[in-house]
Amino acid sequence: MQDNKHLPRPTAGRRAGIPTPRAVLAPLALLACGTQATAHSHMPGQAAGKAHRERPNILVILCDDLGYGDLACYGQPYIQTPHIDRLASQGMLFTQAYAGSPVSAPSRASLMTGQHTGHCAIRGNREYWSGDVTYGPNHEYAVTGQHPLDTAHVVLPEIMKEQGYHTAQFGKWAGGYEGSVSTPDKRGVDEFFGYICQFQAHLYYPNFLNRYSRTRGDTSVVREVLWGNARHAMSGEDYRKRTQYSADLVHRRAMEWLARQEKGKPFFALMAYTLPHAELVQPDDSLVTHYRQKFLQDKNYPGNRGSRYNATMHTHAQFAAMVSRMDCYVGELMRELEQRGLAENTLVIFTSDNGPHEEGGADPAFFGRDGKLRGLKRSCHEGGIRIPFIVRWPGHVAAGSTSDHQLAFWDVMPTLCQAIGIHDYARRYAHSGGDTFDGLSFLPTLEGEPMRQRIHDHLYWEFGETNQVAVRRGNWKMVAKRGKPALYDLGTDLHEDHDLSARYPGILAQLVEIARAEHRNAPLFPVTMP
Repeated sequence: MQDNKHLPRPTAGRRAGIPTPRAVLAPLALLACGTQATAHSHMPGQAAGKAHRERPNILVILCDDLGYGDLACYGQPYIQTPHIDRLASQGMLFTQAYAGSPVSAPSRASLMTGQHTGHCAIRGNREYWSGDVTYGPNHEYAVTGQHPLDTAHVVLPEIMKEQGYHTAQFGKWAGGYEGSVSTPDKRGVDEFFGYICQFQAHLYYPNFLNRYSRTRGDTSVVREVLWGNARHAMSGEDYRKRTQYSADLVHRRAMEWLARQEKGKPFFALMAYTLPHAELVQPDDSLVTHYRQKFLQDKNYPGNRGSRYNATMHTHAQFAAMVSRMDCYVGELMRELEQRGLAENTLVIFTSDNGPHEEGGADPAFFGRDGKLRGLKRSCHEGGIRIPFIVRWPGHVAAGSTSDHQLAFWDVMPTLCQAIGIHDYARRYAHSGGDTFDGLSFLPTLEGEPMRQRIHDHLYWEFGETNQVAVRRGNWKMVAKRGKPALYDLGTDLHEDHDLSARYPGILAQLVEIARAEHRNAPLFPVTMP
């Protein structure tokens, strides 16, 4: 494994028209020393009463397509992630955490709603486009975005806002198209900057981003056109002339918002960064140079105009640098919390929306990105849905701890509700008409009280775009493809190589019955049930 202290100082390169965040301008090794968040020697329960009386700030850092095996603290040998590793050393690392879905929009919907994909309104990356607008040589849709979240069902920012929290989201929305019934301004978010259009999010040098800011007096979501990009074409050689790198823009806006937060005024922030989602392109600075020197035999990608993934050189170096850049952002967030005296009372979650991708020239096999799990993004096998998940909360979560507790994204809502003192969230926030919440709080696990921890009887996923359904119950796992089920024992076959359906038909029948019971018909997102 590479020594983190040897990672070089990132320096500006091509496309340096937008200032780079402080985290990227300093050596990772120095930032590792400069981030002063310290581990606590006392056990979690000792400070629980005080922390509960003073409601915690909540910071959720959600990466895009970061696989289970992409971080050094999860065994990645090639990519250096000192700040995220430090976060894990100061908190709890989960080994059996699951995304809501094997793709972005439904996974994020599960996080926001506390529902699994058999119940929530968004079950796939369905997009809406209409109209036309021109930016320089580029034609864009006037209405863009994805299927809206159910307005009758409460989402996390709405709960937090109702509880007096300042609320913010930066990065990818994935909860409704422009002008729909479910945009950030309508769902409890005070401050938003990032992507509402997922198709636009395929570019790191996009034509525009979206903004909603109560502090600026916005009354609805607006577009911010990035003219340093839009005056150049979206593909070909002219694309390389674009200067406004969206990951830095979003992170900088997030840091500006975080710098305005004060003690005694709790906040809820979802940092939904797009790194390391394809396309594999970024400023050509010393982060990229460092990894180019490590991967002397690298690959190139010719580009695909239909997907908006542009050509890139040195794909291994690009991907590794993207993960390390994300790590720099995490280091800067934590440093800001420390400098403002907010770190001790902030519950931090770091995770990813699904398993690793192979689009845009990515090479997950080279990095072992599936963490020895079968499947990638869009698969209901473990590689598509098992994700890194780290929680830091001083005084509650024991530093350097590890948990094999089985949790999923729909457990985040009840956990955060319980952490801020709402113990009856399902009764309090359910609307009439059969509304459901599927999660179980894992706060007892965080606070080192496993005897109080409720355990899921089963976990459930469905994904119509690849026509897959999955159920996990204990170590048993059923994956149905186009209605045909297979049965695996994860205790002895983590890679899901051996179908045990014929040997254990009774167990298979039980899991099939669970799947049928958990599924509610959704005509826009059809799937074949086993």
